[in-house]
Amino acid sequence: MEYIYIGVGGFFGAILRYLISTYYQSILHTVFPIETFFINIFGSFLLSYISNLTLEEFNINFNIRLAITTGFIGAFTTFSTFTKETMDLLRNGRIAVAVTYVLLSILIGFIMSFMGFELGDKTAKIIKGREEN
Repeated sequence: MEYIYIGVGGFFGAILRYLISTYYQSILHTVFPIETFFINIFGSFLLSYISNLTLEEFNINFNIRLAITTGFIGAFTTFSTFTKETMDLLRNGRIAVAVTYVLLSILIGFIMSFMGFELGDKTAKIIKGREEN
């Protein structure tokens, strides 16, 4: 049953990633792979937020957690595209853009992950505070 939940979550995560990627590619014409950057940065935040909120604070069904984290967010974010785009930049002589892409992805990814955990904590305290009243 776990595989079905992961598959359903993955289906929706992959579709959303595709829609966001094609939208950004149609309006932005830049060497910097902004669509993958945005997706991975947002995914870093979302995974930390949801993981902290559901795993640490609330008793959410294990299959639902798998659908959201492993399925949806796992399919939404894309390390393989990140590395391929970096290699494409390097092969095309865009070394500065490639290095910037890698460094910003890692740095901002960690910052967004931290912010997701922190916001998850604050959200849980707000929700628990309402439950106690």
